[in-house]
Amino acid sequence: MKIANACHLSYCTNIHPGEDWPSLFSSLQRNLPAVKKNVCKDAPFGLGLRLSALAASYLTEKASALAEFKDWLNSESLYVFTINGFPYGTFHGETIKEKVYQPDWRSEARYHYSCQLAELLAKLLPANMHGSISTVPVGFKADFSTQQAVDSAIKKLLQFTDFLIDLESRSGKTVQLALEPEPACYLETSKDCLQFFARLFAASNRSSAEIKKHLGLCLDTCHAAVMQEQAKISAEMLINAGIPLHKIQLTAALRVSSANDAALKQLKQFADPVYLHQSTLLRSGECHFFLDLPEALAAVRERDEIRSHYHVPVFCENLGLLETTQSDLRELLKRQKQNALSTHLEVETYTFDVLPAHLRCSSVVDNISREINWVVEHLQ
Repeated sequence: MKIANACHLSYCTNIHPGEDWPSLFSSLQRNLPAVKKNVCKDAPFGLGLRLSALAASYLTEKASALAEFKDWLNSESLYVFTINGFPYGTFHGETIKEKVYQPDWRSEARYHYSCQLAELLAKLLPANMHGSISTVPVGFKADFSTQQAVDSAIKKLLQFTDFLIDLESRSGKTVQLALEPEPACYLETSKDCLQFFARLFAASNRSSAEIKKHLGLCLDTCHAAVMQEQAKISAEMLINAGIPLHKIQLTAALRVSSANDAALKQLKQFADPVYLHQSTLLRSGECHFFLDLPEALAAVRERDEIRSHYHVPVFCENLGLLETTQSDLRELLKRQKQNALSTHLEVETYTFDVLPAHLRCSSVVDNISREINWVVEHLQ
């Protein structure tokens, strides 16, 4: 949906199961019209489309399926302006954990998948609108301990930037790739991003302006919060350094400001076997990082602050005895309202189905609608 400052707001459809295209399309048909009715009944509604590699290949190879999808979008007054190209494979129904970062940006598979997404997005974009694709932040940190690994990823990313420049000349549509910093990945913090882009610019024969038009960042406010960064400050620092935010994902993390037995007992319910919940403990001013929530729980001491990578509903300031980082998100939205940090905004809460049972109080459609309306209220 179009909002102030020529910005577009939506939610990521990775909450809706469907790895193959027919299953995903069926899921979108069941859910999207209901969400649109709740959030912008009388205006076009944009969506953040998540396509697996399997679904992207299907739409690429079957022109009739893509045409059917475009006809359906038009009939429902829907449009696509951004794609989540981070998870390559299965995202529901099985253990994901570190697999979500594979293949990384060293691989031909990641490059080919991203090319397909860009071609599809160029065909789906409405006239006079640019598109964005969020993607894995180079790869899993443990896999990039050598200069050779990083250089290999930089080479592939620059190759993809060349592809996007060529796509623009062929289609007239600008598509932008947005690396999404995440805990435990090669790009975790704002400082990591500044250093990486300096290396990337130095490795290219193109001007930094050419590169930045097509390659930038996707700031996820949950990820920043887990790494003890304030999203508003991070966004301003990156933009002031000339690194574009092609997309912002509006998310909130789990937080316990002062650990105690009752809060920790409730927090343990969020340690699920599906997704990775990277966590930090803040103790006496020092930040300690843990790859998953159970490891953090095993190390926690009384009065530690805990933050965990768990995308909780953005309208929740607390969940029982637990808190969220919603206040940080509110500060970013206040800044976005004054002067846009990014023109593409996407709510990305994909954990409704793995929330503890007593917190699943309404349907996914109702929760998504409530999230979008909450964001709109804070941008008005």
